[in-house]
Amino acid sequence: MEKMFQIVSRSKKNTIEISNEANIGIFIKDADRLLQLNLVELSVYDLQLINSLKPYVERNVVEVVAAFYHAIESVPALREVIQSHSSSERLRQTLRHHIIEMFEGRIDEAFLEKRRRVAKMHVKINLYPKWYLAAFQILEKSLRKIIFELHLSKGEEEKLCDAISKICNFEQQIVLEEYDNYANTLIEEQRNNVREHVKDVIGGISTHLEVQSQNTSDTVTELVNSAQKVNDSLKDSIHEAESMQKVSSEGYAKIVSINEQTGKIHHKTYEMASMVEQLDESSSKINAVVEMVKSISGQTNLLALNSAIEAARAGEHGNGFAVVANEVRKLADQTKSSVEQIAELIQMSNGITAQVVQAIQDIQELVNNSIERNAESLKAFDAISTSVEDSITNFQNVGKQISDLANIIETIGASSEELERVANRLNTTIREF
Repeated sequence: MEKMFQIVSRSKKNTIEISNEANIGIFIKDADRLLQLNLVELSVYDLQLINSLKPYVERNVVEVVAAFYHAIESVPALREVIQSHSSSERLRQTLRHHIIEMFEGRIDEAFLEKRRRVAKMHVKINLYPKWYLAAFQILEKSLRKIIFELHLSKGEEEKLCDAISKICNFEQQIVLEEYDNYANTLIEEQRNNVREHVKDVIGGISTHLEVQSQNTSDTVTELVNSAQKVNDSLKDSIHEAESMQKVSSEGYAKIVSINEQTGKIHHKTYEMASMVEQLDESSSKINAVVEMVKSISGQTNLLALNSAIEAARAGEHGNGFAVVANEVRKLADQTKSSVEQIAELIQMSNGITAQVVQAIQDIQELVNNSIERNAESLKAFDAISTSVEDSITNFQNVGKQISDLANIIETIGASSEELERVANRLNTTIREF
């Protein structure tokens, strides 16, 4: 690189004329800033020294900026920052104005504001403090070189270098402080944005949870009430089924008893039928005896008639025998009359016996039909009893399942209430967030 500065004379030491212009000085009232200036011992005299270098800096500012960006662009990360957010020429022009303003020798609010803007720009383009400090060191080195090229006395060089160091240090303090402040502001804004976003998202979720929890709680309450009603209805049904089973059992027992009695009646009718048959047989035998007696009576009557005839033939000797024969004939007639009456009675008895037999047969048929119907009724009652028992068992199982379901629903309800409490706490936390 060509030599940067023009030297007035190499045979003797040059001198710098101190400027006493009224616009040079410290024109701020902020206590912290004044304390910073005091700590680095930057005085009005230092500002006068700095201002005296302004012509030399203006004369060599292009070379200073070129050296600055030559070093900056050798770092890939910094070169990428420059290319992403601006152009090298534009930044060079901005830096030239910035450097010249440093040598105005005037520290006022405008000076501070320009440095704050630089810091904010560094934050926006992600130029981290380490790169800013390194770059500023290059700039300070170039400014010192201007001083050394002036061939001043050792004392003047030291004063000027000291003044340059102080103004660079103060500027770095301002920029880094504002860098931190602005970065913190951006971080706080981002934090607030994130916080608001989190509040919006979680708040929406929390509100949704709260609404859903309330809806779930209401639904669970309705389900519990419905389950309780169903359970109560089942209990009533079980009670009615048990009553029906009891009635069915009693009816079954009565039918069994009736069936037993009917069986006995059936047995007795068979016995009666047997007795009537025996009576009919006895009547037949009596009738046979009556016929035989009628026959004997007829024969006796015939014999009495024959005896009367013989007695008539005998005359007086046969009178006694005729009387006997007459009595025998009367007895035979009376016997015949009695036997005929007995025969009529037997005939009437046979008619009644026939009616009794028919009635017994009708009763037996009715009893048989009754036994068959009783058997069918027993089967029906047995089926009803079995069905009722199965229904009771099913009702009891369903009742248990509904009770289990009610317990589960109550557990869900408790969880829903807990979820609602959590949602409320979450809402409270979000409001305090």
